[in-house]
Amino acid sequence: MSLIPRDSWLDFNQMFDHAFPTLRHKFDAESFSPRIDIVEKEDCFEITADLPGVRKEDISVQINSGNLTIEATTSKDEEQKEGDKVIRKERYEGKLMRSFYLGHNLQHETVSASFKDGVLKVEVPKIEPTHPTSARIEVK
Repeated sequence: MSLIPRDSWLDFNQMFDHAFPTLRHKFDAESFSPRIDIVEKEDCFEITADLPGVRKEDISVQINSGNLTIEATTSKDEEQKEGDKVIRKERYEGKLMRSFYLGHNLQHETVSASFKDGVLKVEVPKIEPTHPTSARIEVK
């Protein structure tokens, strides 16, 4: 009998890691993306993204045809000494990307972004939407 409580999901993850180590690594790398909150206000969209371990220089924010794309790259700065043995690696290294369609009524020129303590904040101002006009067409 063990005095240490065990989590059955932890056991399952360890079994999966040992049975399919190459598949697990590929699954983690392809499925990682930053967590994002999008809030629509009357005059703008506010986007907040968690980017832990990312440097400000490695972040790219683009807006094109109503699509906002956030990209970032992260790398591990590992210094491994001779004789060290890696037991487990879980931290992500590579490119992160999220893209969202916000609409066409955006003011591209005044989009602002700031990054502090691993959190990216983007504010995308909206403009008054153009209302489609309708006209009656006479059929001849």
